[in-house]
Amino acid sequence: MPQHECLFCRIATGEETASKIYEDDHCFVFLDLFPIREGHTLVIPKLHGVLLEDLPADVQAHLIQVCEKVMRAQKATDLGIKAHNLMLNDGKAANQHIPHVHFHLIPRMGGDVLGVVMGLVLRMKNVFGQAARRRRLDEMASLIASYMDD
Repeated sequence: MPQHECLFCRIATGEETASKIYEDDHCFVFLDLFPIREGHTLVIPKLHGVLLEDLPADVQAHLIQVCEKVMRAQKATDLGIKAHNLMLNDGKAANQHIPHVHFHLIPRMGGDVLGVVMGLVLRMKNVFGQAARRRRLDEMASLIASYMDD
């Protein structure tokens, strides 16, 4: 797939709008437009690759380091985040909807299993409902970004 046809490549280059939390030379971090839980974040490489194995080892390692940095920042906010699910759907058979490597960081509050399961089931069935309002996503992205240390 040419990069100009990839939604996540267009987000990483600013051609598409996203609620950005963080960006560096190798990755772009933003809030999921169809979150399973509030604060659901995506970490994507700027280098296009469909599968994790398509990326150089140093980029793979960097993505994990950034995931950890975002999780730490989310816990530092006043959102009540106590833990995270870190997910990678690596290929179409693994329910990867957008053919570009991306990690999902799903904040967990504790006692929210039913909400997460329902959000995941609806997402897997492509029953997304209405998109979260962009203003709220931008506010949350700004809050989390304020806790990111460089």
